[in-house]
Amino acid sequence: MPEGVIPLTERAAPQAAAPRRARLWPVLATLAGVLVTKAAEPHLPGAADYISSLGIVPSWAAWAGAVTGVAAVLAAASERAVRGPARSALLFTGWVACVLLLWSAVGIIFDAFRSFFWVTGIPAGDFATVDWPGFLTRAVAFAATLLLARATLAFQRRTGDGCDLCGLRPGERDRPAAWLGYTAFALAFVYPAVKYYWWAGGGIGRPDNYTEGFPVMETMLLVGGGVLSLALVSSWGLVYPFWVPFLARRRVPRMLLVSCGWGLSAALLLQGLIPVFASVNHLFGGPDLPFDSGSANSWVILAVYGGWALFGLALLGATRTYQRRTRAVCRLCGD
Repeated sequence: MPEGVIPLTERAAPQAAAPRRARLWPVLATLAGVLVTKAAEPHLPGAADYISSLGIVPSWAAWAGAVTGVAAVLAAASERAVRGPARSALLFTGWVACVLLLWSAVGIIFDAFRSFFWVTGIPAGDFATVDWPGFLTRAVAFAATLLLARATLAFQRRTGDGCDLCGLRPGERDRPAAWLGYTAFALAFVYPAVKYYWWAGGGIGRPDNYTEGFPVMETMLLVGGGVLSLALVSSWGLVYPFWVPFLARRRVPRMLLVSCGWGLSAALLLQGLIPVFASVNHLFGGPDLPFDSGSANSWVILAVYGGWALFGLALLGATRTYQRRTRAVCRLCGD
């Protein structure tokens, strides 16, 4: 590869080609925010219970995730001295904290939809009622999940056995991974396909009181998620294609796709793992599962939630691949 050239784009690499050290204070601030909002939640007005009563999220998840995350971040501050078993233990702690924080953010998608109906005034019955204190806690926990995952990945890269400056191993940038984007594109059809089937009159797994019209929101998810999945592994992620109005042939901002990829992946995993989180909470002594595993629509539930989780994983992998292949060439290893 010619020195000073970014793969696929043939543009000159900036002078500071290596990734910058992740700033830890935003991570610590959001983790502290989780603790503050969780403590204040019972005392704030506007509460509406439509999450906690389902038995999906234990009350201790946010506390444990935030405290564990703070411990991991503070330990990562001495990353140059962390190697071997200590590094593995720190990474394990960081990822456990991410899972706990993601668990405590379950429900934020429902909060977002309810807020939309509350703001717009579109008739939606009880679905326009928002648990504002809970929404605040879940939003901060979701932000903390993303920031802590980013910091943990950065630590994992810099302290691994790759380049001392960029963390990449030889040939890692060009490792074939287009299949992740195409897999994500295929999985984007799972949930909309179920809603199209019900809208067309299909009866398998369809709720008895199902009265929804054409699945507009699901179609938007299909189009947006599908285009994003393909853009992450094709030239669409570098230059806008000819069919994009006003932007055709212009450069695609790298952080636009990275941010969308990370955000949508986290949201999909958050929804897709709801049955898993509920099952784990039940094993820990929580209430019964909020769904009947032996019901006729259990396969539909498995397909929908499993499709979301797999879609999120594939999209996350495609996003990470896009980040690697569009990074500037490292001035130390030339990769």
